[in-house]
Amino acid sequence: MRTDFRYDVLAIGAHPDDVEHSIGGTLLRLRDQGKKIAIAHMTHGEAGTFGNAELRDQEARAAADYLGADVYWLDFPDTAIEDNPESRRRVVKFIRDIRPRLIFCHYYEYPLMHPDHEATGSILRAAFRLCRFRNFETGNEPFWIPNIAYYLFPETVRASFVVDVTDLMDRWEELANCYASQFHNIPNYRDRLITRKRAAGLLIDVPYGEAFYCDRPINVT
Repeated sequence: MRTDFRYDVLAIGAHPDDVEHSIGGTLLRLRDQGKKIAIAHMTHGEAGTFGNAELRDQEARAAADYLGADVYWLDFPDTAIEDNPESRRRVVKFIRDIRPRLIFCHYYEYPLMHPDHEATGSILRAAFRLCRFRNFETGNEPFWIPNIAYYLFPETVRASFVVDVTDLMDRWEELANCYASQFHNIPNYRDRLITRKRAAGLLIDVPYGEAFYCDRPINVT
């Protein structure tokens, strides 16, 4: 079983912009610390109201360049991601290829959000465990993922930790603007994103934060 890492962090989202808009401040903080970051988009966002797959791929590349991150697409169909054995196998194969030390992904039970978010979280929750099983065949080697943390969860879920992003908000907005098709067109979207960061910041008595939930202990070594 492989235990070496290609990336410090894999941040995965259902659609281009989910990661950067939700936890872009945290990724900027980690990049400033010299961490190697990968971003993976499950879909190309082709079913969204604004933009199209080509434009959103361009925006995703611009956001990755701003972060100094590598970017991947897993080519699932927008609005039709399903947690099933084949989806889990595809994601396990991908994780085994890029070997991240830490994964950030959508929370797996949030019915008010896009159904692709829940499906992505459920797939990753299963893949986190399946990656290490030697007889779960994907054509590449088993891999032990040390840590996983979930973002964008309901208020009824208590955050496990919050990252203070107060000093990064100007840069976060520049990053968010890489997705102009979404950031400027979805009604009240910018305000909703900032309100969520303010709410997370209140949990640790800072102006702005990004909250994460862990359903298992985190290994901080």
